[in-house]
Amino acid sequence: MTQVDRRADPDSRRVIDLAVGILMGLRECSESEAFDDLVDAVHETGVGPAGLAAALKHVVGGSGEGVPHQPEVIRVWGHLLTTRSPSESGIARL
Repeated sequence: MTQVDRRADPDSRRVIDLAVGILMGLRECSESEAFDDLVDAVHETGVGPAGLAAALKHVVGGSGEGVPHQPEVIRVWGHLLTTRSPSESGIARL
């Protein structure tokens, strides 16, 4: 997935950009590093970027139960979600 790919569909772009922002807050990293982390998770899980991004948004927002790809999000980023509260990481409840 390239920068051009993620910009092709406006709906996908929004959810992917939101997920990148979430990862930046959780990991305290740059936008580029967060995007690379999302790409790595896509390769690791086989789930598309928009699907993972939407699931991450729901899990961080507290509505992850029953959301498609929630198990993948927990497997990849669960350690970040359990070690810090949203206020500690600068993430507002979504």
